[in-house]
This record gives sequence, structure tokens and C-alpha cells, in this order.
Amino acid sequence: MLVRLTGDGTLYEQLYGSLRTSILDGASRPGDRLPASRLLAHELGVSRTTVVSAYEQLVAEGYAVARQGSGTFVAPSLPDEATAAASTLRVPARDGVDPRLSAVGRRALEERLRWRARRPPPRFDLRYGRPAIGEFPHELWSRLIARRVRRLSQHDLDYPPLAGTDALREALAAYVVRARGAQAAADDVCVTSGCQQGLDLATRMLVDQGDPVAVEDPFYPGARSAAELAGAKVHCVPVDGQGLSVDVLARIRPAPRVVYVTPSHHFPKGELMPLARRLELLAWAENNDAFIVEDDYDSEFRYRGRPVESLQGLDGGRRVIYLGTLSKLLAPSLRIGFAVLPPSLTKAFLALKAVGDAGSPVLEQLAAGNDRGQADDHRHG
Repeated sequence: MLVRLTGDGTLYEQLYGSLRTSILDGASRPGDRLPASRLLAHELGVSRTTVVSAYEQLVAEGYAVARQGSGTFVAPSLPDEATAAASTLRVPARDGVDPRLSAVGRRALEERLRWRARRPPPRFDLRYGRPAIGEFPHELWSRLIARRVRRLSQHDLDYPPLAGTDALREALAAYVVRARGAQAAADDVCVTSGCQQGLDLATRMLVDQGDPVAVEDPFYPGARSAAELAGAKVHCVPVDGQGLSVDVLARIRPAPRVVYVTPSHHFPKGELMPLARRLELLAWAENNDAFIVEDDYDSEFRYRGRPVESLQGLDGGRRVIYLGTLSKLLAPSLRIGFAVLPPSLTKAFLALKAVGDAGSPVLEQLAAGNDRGQADDHRHG
């Protein structure tokens, strides 16, 4: 019997896994005697206790039997589920046979493969969407996380609020009102796993199979992916020097149910949608019973002056779903995004979110929430 330590897991786990694989693969046949524990321990350079523990686990699971005074042997017959699993693993996949994926599964897989198409590795990393991760405030964030861990209550460890923690929702609502001219209260805010989840939920909430959806051209790939996954018919509307062309949009029949825009900093061209075009777009949405998804992915960054006020603020919270994220401001791995929703859509958005998750992770939300402790840390940071 050939026994190897794989390097994955503890010594006991490595030894147990190697022995189990040998038995399932048929290298060790029913009735074969396993090496004496003392001898195997010496050959592998491990303690005898490690070998004995692995043997005991094999016996407990039915892969081996122990005979007092004789040693440990491969079981005469293996557990049915183990034998079935092993035979399944040994059957090679047949070429040309694809799993029966749903239409949604096929669309998601095709889109993912397009995104991950093989390309030569770049000489320089000029990928968009990455913040200055080297500038992340490690010390401050560590203090906030540590403080929140010490304060965790039983309530905090239970299932989190579906819409997000109260402190973070209040902080986000206050921020978008103050800095983005939005009209929002904490009850209008839902914390999401990044901006992309908000975009996906908003699209699926409003779009049925075959419904028309408009995206800017050129566009953020994630917007088109979300629309196509929802089964929408996607219309690419050109962007001129003032943003998405409402004239072209108005000629689409039937009128799109949802329009996706980046009005404060078009992705990827960078144009700013001026006030006249914004009002024109809002009037179109009102006249056509449509909704606008406003992706405000990086409004915190300006070369000069204040950020431009949001489209949502002009609308008064009726036709615009405002999406924001902390990915560009802090780090993408935090996966903290948010949606500011018209009151008429909040319950449906949360109901759809509940299907995919039971709430976003709490610890990061508690650290990012605007409470007294965080304010103190900012003053000393």
C-alpha cells in the first residue's frame, strides 16, 4: 500500500484521506491488512497517535475493521454510498454531453465565459474599476473592526436585518442627502453585496422575459449582463457629449421598462449629463411609466468642486433607483453597496433579495456605520 501525506490539512487528515482514497480506488482490496501503526508512523515520520487516530476514523466510517491482536484490515464490504461515490468519480465525463441547464443558467455561463476569455497577460495593469488599494486605512479599519467585535451582542450574531443595519442605512441616507442632493431616508436604503447585486435585483424586479431595457452605448458590461440574464431585449442607446441620447431612446418601441445610466461620470467615456438632459430623461421616464437605474459608482472622486447632484434628487424618489458602493472609496473585497429605492419598490426589492440571501454580512456594516465610536476614531485617525 502506497500512503502519501498530501500537505493539505493536519497530519491526521492527510493520512486518513490517503488511506481512504487507496481503499476506494481499489489499491487496497477488501480483507487486506493495513500496515502496523508503529511501522507506518516510523516510515512517514509522524507520531503513532496520528496513525491510530486515522485507523480509528476508518473503522468508525466502515472502511476498515479492527481485529484485536491481529491488526486493522480493509472492510470486506464498503458502505454503499461510498462505493457509489467512488464509482461515479472514476467514470470519465462523456464528451459532447452537457448538463441540462436552465435558460438563465446558460445565459449566465455564456456571459461569464465571455468575461473570462483567454487573453495574453497585460504588461501593465490598467484595469478599470480598481481603487488605490494601497491607500486603504488599515489602522483605522482594524480599530473599528476590533471595537465592533468586542461589542458584538447576541442580537448582532443572529440573522441580520435584510435591508442592512440601522446605523449604516442612516449613515448612507445622510451621506447621499448631504453630498449627492438625494431625497432619501434610512427606510429607503437597502445594503447590498456591492453595486452589482443592486443592479441585478433592480432589473429582475422590474423586467419580464422579452421586456425592452435600454443601456448606454458604450456601456458597463455588468448592466447588459444583468438585463440579458433577466431575459430582457437589450437596446444600446448611443451616448453623445451630454450623455445618453433621449431622442434615440424615445424612438424605441415599445418603450423600455428600465434605463441604465451613469449620469455623473459616464462609464467609460467620462461625460457628465447636464441638467437639461437629466430633466429630459426624467420627463421621458414619467411619460412612459419607466424606471431609471442611476449607477453612481465613483461620485466621491472629483478633480475640483463638489460632486454633481444626483439624478435621484431631481426626481424626488419616484422613478429613479440610485445605486452606490464603497468599493471605490475603500476596497472591493468589503462588498458593501447600497440602493436608494422609491418607496413603492422597497418591499418588492427586499422580497427579491431575501430569495438570494438572508442579509449582508454584519460586522463590516457595523464598522462602516456612523456611530459615536466611529466618529471618535475618525477624529484620532
